[in-house]
Amino acid sequence: MKFNTITAILILAGLLFSINTLADDVSDVTKVVQQYGDLENDLAAQAKLMHPDRIYISGGIRQTDEAKNMANQITGRKAGESLNGGKTNFVTMIEDPVVSIHGKTAVASFLRWWHVYPHNKPSDMSPPTWVTLVLVKEKSGWLIMHTHISPLAGN
Repeated sequence: MKFNTITAILILAGLLFSINTLADDVSDVTKVVQQYGDLENDLAAQAKLMHPDRIYISGGIRQTDEAKNMANQITGRKAGESLNGGKTNFVTMIEDPVVSIHGKTAVASFLRWWHVYPHNKPSDMSPPTWVTLVLVKEKSGWLIMHTHISPLAGN
């Protein structure tokens, strides 16, 4: 009887611990998703959320060299700001993130809106897009391993 009680307690404790761990992971991944959007104005800081082997797919283009991809994005931003005569401000809204955890892998899907405020030009709101991120859990935390961006139907 005593052995069965101890076994039941250990099983229940394990279940409770795994549920709490899963909830913590969902919360941690959701924070990375929010940071991904919030850091759109600081691509160098945003790059720290990325795994060095990240794959990026958007607009029919697949990029597998994360370092070159980020360098190109930063250079493109600087060139645009030079033409506009000052800093462009990006305000990103992340809506309805759905996160699922699969061991040390997470999948996050959400709707993203961009409001772009170029210096000396009228503001622009880009069409909303679906974004899917695949993240991996490493010692340093959750890192984005894969990004896929698709327009909403009808865009």
